Amino acid sequence: DPQERLFLETVHHALEDSGYTRKSLSKNGAVGLFVGVMYEDYQLYGVEETLRGNPTALSGSPASIANRASYFFDFRGPSMAVDTMCSSSLSALHLACQALRSKDCVTAVAGGVNLTLHPNKYMMLGRGGFESARGHCAAFGADGDGYVPAEGVGAVVLKPLSHALRDGDSVHGVILASAINHGGKTNGYTVPDPAAQAEVVSTALGRAGIDPSTVSYVEAHGTG
Repeated sequence: DPQERLFLETVHHALEDSGYTRKSLSKNGAVGLFVGVMYEDYQLYGVEETLRGNPTALSGSPASIANRASYFFDFRGPSMAVDTMCSSSLSALHLACQALRSKDCVTAVAGGVNLTLHPNKYMMLGRGGFESARGHCAAFGADGDGYVPAEGVGAVVLKPLSHALRDGDSVHGVILASAINHGGKTNGYTVPDPAAQAEVVSTALGRAGIDPSTVSYVEAHGTG
């Protein structure tokens, strides 16, 4: 499965960037692995070949994306794939932070992977009215008619800040807090609830002890 392979490579790159090997990272205790993944359609090629008279079995499992990495790197903490649709990677990051706070692991690797491997993905999104007919995103724009899917893969190594400073790690950023919720029953299954989104942002700011007026940069998920 290309998603499994690329995420495995990316976790390796994240360890290299952090200055650890798979052995040295596990010396202080359990390492958790959390990956966000929404689509898994590589197996459809096997089905197509089988229908053509060429029996083919292709692997493709979100759980295996997480567990393959945990197996290869000998991580002994929680290992899970998270699918919350567009928020999958951020949900994985949130769960990784929770696992660190609850001491389910002393270090966590969190990330996500999304590849377009089969036309079925675009067919489903197009017929469902999710894709932009113009092939253009207009995030927060009145003329937005859908979004344009993209591909990506990423992973970060997470530790409590006190541990990272103690160990002399390179610290690229600090997660002060995170929050998660759901919009519940809205005007439509795919329609977000602005009040719920405001609430989850407010919760995260409150947990972090941050005054909203001091925030100078916001990165939002606005698909158009």
